[in-house]
Order: sequence, then structure tokens, then C-alpha cells
Amino acid sequence: MKYNFDQTPDHRHNGSYRWDLPGTPDDMIGMGTADLDFACPPCVAEALLPIAQENCYNYRQRPEEYFDAIIGWYQRNYGLAVKKEWLSTVPSTIGAVRMALGIWTKPGDAVICQTPLFAPIDRAVAGADCRLIDNPMIIVDGHYEIDFADFEAKIAAHRPKLYLMVNPHNPTGRVYTPAELEKLVEICDKYGVKIVSDEVHGLILYGENRHTPILAVNETAKKISVQIVSLSKGYNIMSLPHAIVTIADEQMQKEWMRQITAFSFGYATNSFAIAAVTAILKGGADDWMKELTGYLKNNLDETLSFIRAHKLPLVPFVPEGGFLLWLDCREAGIGQTELDKFFLEKAHIHLDDGEENFGPEGKGFVRINYAVTNSVLKEALERIRAAFDK
Repeated sequence: MKYNFDQTPDHRHNGSYRWDLPGTPDDMIGMGTADLDFACPPCVAEALLPIAQENCYNYRQRPEEYFDAIIGWYQRNYGLAVKKEWLSTVPSTIGAVRMALGIWTKPGDAVICQTPLFAPIDRAVAGADCRLIDNPMIIVDGHYEIDFADFEAKIAAHRPKLYLMVNPHNPTGRVYTPAELEKLVEICDKYGVKIVSDEVHGLILYGENRHTPILAVNETAKKISVQIVSLSKGYNIMSLPHAIVTIADEQMQKEWMRQITAFSFGYATNSFAIAAVTAILKGGADDWMKELTGYLKNNLDETLSFIRAHKLPLVPFVPEGGFLLWLDCREAGIGQTELDKFFLEKAHIHLDDGEENFGPEGKGFVRINYAVTNSVLKEALERIRAAFDK
């Protein structure tokens, strides 16, 4: 391999939300928050160093090279012809979701989402004083699927203004198929529901799974959708906050730009983020991503094999994308609430409790981040086995 994913920075002393947690054991293994342990692609450092050496952080325009990189990336990877006027940037994906709520809903309006649902999105809906209408995903043959009958029935009954979609889905790891997306678009268009699509987990994909951006679904989707992506999850640039928002419909563009102009997001450009995103989208990290995906797939396969081989009382839902494994612990004999405490106390592993982080549909589940070195993964799995042996 050209890149070494077996060595990482020391995250116990760099302020990591995942590793540097107060009140946890000194040997705690961080497998919660969704970031990577690995150093960023070399092209990121190469792009950032000249800016740091210049040491001048004045108001900066986004260069044409930046827009060309985004447009080329969407065309190259998805066959999606994006226009420059469709593009804008805000500091975060959840921030973009909250801004969309502020534009296209008013207090008391309904908003529909698939559940289990990432808690910050739930909080964004609550912060807009909207009503969350849940569309629980259903388990079919060990696989999460969208309940389309429930989706349409609730839209017909509650008339939500927005459908907040997370694709690939967090925490289940589902990558929605083109047929599923077409059906979602058809239902939303039928009832006059706009779509806000958070696609932050769409960069790491396994096997034959392919991510389809919402604007690449069909012409109808272009008329009703807001597409949000960030390179943070795939390339580990979380602390260079940067979300790319793409809106094809001219009227929706005007409504969106009227809002973000008020926040001065045209001026508030992070020169480091712009440089990193440009370098990555031009193709500078393509080989790195291929190797990273292979490394993560090996970690995932090893985890699944370990669970089977040791007959651990855990039911994994195999992710089609991302680096997060959703585990059903309901038959494990450890209860169904505050499961993160069990793993922290018995195995010294910090992970995400399903109910706390993803609502009622997550009760009895945990989400574990396997974007760690393979040696750390092996240690974590042995600790889990020992905890259940006891």
C-alpha cells in the first residue's frame, strides 16, 4: 500500500472528541464520534502549507479553480452536470439543514424524516419550532428498508413542508438505490414537499453500492431539492468546516441566497477549507480514498467474522457505506438503555448509545466506529469478547 493507515496521530492529547474525553479510563478506546483516526491525504497538507506560511487571513474570494473542481467532481463521479450558480457554501451540513428549515418552514410546520435519526438533525427541527414526523425504517431479512406506505400515509396526513433525507443513512449505513430515490421524489412532488438531502456519508462505499446525489435522480428532483455534501467524513477534515450546498431550481436558489447573504457567508470563507476541498476534488486524494476504503472494508469484515466466530450476542447490520456499524444488542442480556455505559465500564470502549444519539428507534442498539487502526480494532474486539464472557 502507498499509504500507511496502521499509524495515526495521538488523539488522546489533541482535543479529540472521540479519544480525549474527561472522566474516562486512561486506556479507553474511542469508537464513538464519526471521524477517522487517520491522517488526511497528503494533498491536503500540500494545499494548506503555503497559506500558513503566508500567514495572512484576509477576506478571500472562492477562486474559479474551486468551482471547477466541484463541477468536475460531480461530472466525473456521478454524471451530474452542475452549474456554478447552483453552488454555495456554509460552515456545516447540520447548519445547512437548519438554514433550510428557516427558509422553507414556519413554526408549527411538520417535517418528515426516516428514523432512527441522528440527534443533531432532531435538534435542528426542534430549534425551528417544527413538528418531527417519523418514518421508521423497517428491518426486512436483516436489512433496513424504507417503509414507503408509511411515508406516503404520513405525508398525506400531516402535510410536511420538508423531507429531511440522510443518504447514506446514519446510523444504519443504507445507501438508497436509484429506484428508492425515484419513489421518494415522486411522493414528495405529489404532495408539494421539498427535499433537503444530507449526503455527508456518501464518500466511502463498499462493493457494488453506488451513491446517487438527489439532483442526479431526475428532473423532478432538481425542481424540489437541496443537496448538501461535505468532505469531512471521507477525508477527515471535520475541523475545516465546509459544506457545499447545491440547488438547481432558480426560485429555490433565490430564496436560499437571500438567507445566507444575511449571514455574510460569501465573505466568511475559510481559506484553509477552500484549499483542502479544491485539492481533494481535483483528484489529489483519489488513490488515498481507494486504499482507505479497502482498509475500512477489511476492518468491517474482520469485525463481522469475529462476532460470528465467538458467537457474540450482537446482531450487526452491515453498512453499505461509511465506517459506522449499527449493532442490535436487544438479546445480549445487558438491557436496552445506556448501553454505552456497559461497554465503557466492562470493556473501556466508548461508543454511541442508540437511544441517546438516535432516538426511540435506536433503543437497544449501539453504533461503533471502526475507522481505527487494525491493531486498535483487534484490541477492542477482544475486550468486547471478554466483557461478554464475564
